[in-house]
Amino acid sequence: MLAPPPQGCAAAPAFDPADLGPILADHTDQSGRHLVIDDPGGRLRLWLSDPAMRAGTVIALTPDRDYPLRRAVADRFRRRLQGAPRGKQSAAFRPTEFQRLRLSFLLHLLGLLAAGLSTRELADAAVYPGLELHGSNWRAANERRQVQRLRDEAIRLSETGYLDLLRSR
Repeated sequence: MLAPPPQGCAAAPAFDPADLGPILADHTDQSGRHLVIDDPGGRLRLWLSDPAMRAGTVIALTPDRDYPLRRAVADRFRRRLQGAPRGKQSAAFRPTEFQRLRLSFLLHLLGLLAAGLSTRELADAAVYPGLELHGSNWRAANERRQVQRLRDEAIRLSETGYLDLLRSR
């Protein structure tokens, strides 16, 4: 959040949000102006408490459990204000190859769930094709529990897990 500085506090120089990169979203409501700016280093999401504010701002960070993430983004924004070029996203924000494959797989499972597949059908279609477990053998199988865990993880990620990704969990 960018806010007016308290009395006697140094503030950032004037800036034009468009100079930071292409503006993907710009919305103003009673809480202020909300911007999403495209940047190769990762999208900048800014909240200007005063919609007309462009100079004399301070960066306000909430000391919650997301503080380290907020601070990293605030530091990147500060560097951009000081003229740093738009750059690649920090390695800390990029998933590993294994994480990319797992997340792609979980997204695939979500698509199958959205199409109405059951847990058993998920196993046949994506997790254990050709396993051929049926009836009581399927109900007692460790593979069934694994498919249930994957299904639950995919659903959890779709509901709130993106924050876990950003927190490196």
